[in-house]
Amino acid sequence: MESIQHSLDEMAQHFKTRMAEFQQSLNSTNPPTSPTTNIASQFSSFRSFVLSALEGLQLQVQLLHRQQDSFEMRTRRKILMVHGFPENKKENVTTSVIELLSDKLKMPDLTMDDVSRCHRLGTSVGEKARPIIVKFSTLAKKNQVWFAKSGLKNTGVTLSEFLTKPRHDTFMVARRRFGVTKCWTKDGIIVIVGPDGKRHSITNTAELDSLPYESTSRELGTTSSSSGAAVESKTKPATHAVRIKRNVKSK
Repeated sequence: MESIQHSLDEMAQHFKTRMAEFQQSLNSTNPPTSPTTNIASQFSSFRSFVLSALEGLQLQVQLLHRQQDSFEMRTRRKILMVHGFPENKKENVTTSVIELLSDKLKMPDLTMDDVSRCHRLGTSVGEKARPIIVKFSTLAKKNQVWFAKSGLKNTGVTLSEFLTKPRHDTFMVARRRFGVTKCWTKDGIIVIVGPDGKRHSITNTAELDSLPYESTSRELGTTSSSSGAAVESKTKPATHAVRIKRNVKSK
């Protein structure tokens, strides 16, 4: 879906560039009384039609992309990610995770039957532990674990929802703009506490871009001067995060 959107963007840019060049050529080589004046007028109408059609296609692709993202997020409702859990070659991931969650979250009733799938994500590289995907048998059990996640405090292990790639990218940008403590997720929805103290629920970058925020030296990529003056806060228009495609199928 993202490749289709990229192709449409390139096509639109190509049309705009070539038509602008042709329009400039017509205007510069033909006097107002030239017989080709009518051609220029027809070209202008055709140009408007093509650009309008491309814009319509782009909007449709964006809608399909959001619907696909929403559907994929629904298939991940029962999944949580476990981060920071030590990895070894002879590990039994499922047993180890259940023992950890049962002990730290005070859930002695958590058993193997509550987990339908559990495995490391990605390929092992170096000594860094890979995150673990845990799919629970029921949504109720997943929520029970999720709401008890504070029990993992100071263990080095954390839980997160298994967001789609677009939502994960949006969430990371939101954390940089508004602060880690001002952003969290709930059932795949990104919740943000804005500068005005109000909560905003978003699912994509476009919605994030519509929220005003106070720029910081980190966001702007600048630092305070040697005299110690702080960077002035201001309302900054949002910028789009670069998306990298990642396909992870959920059963």
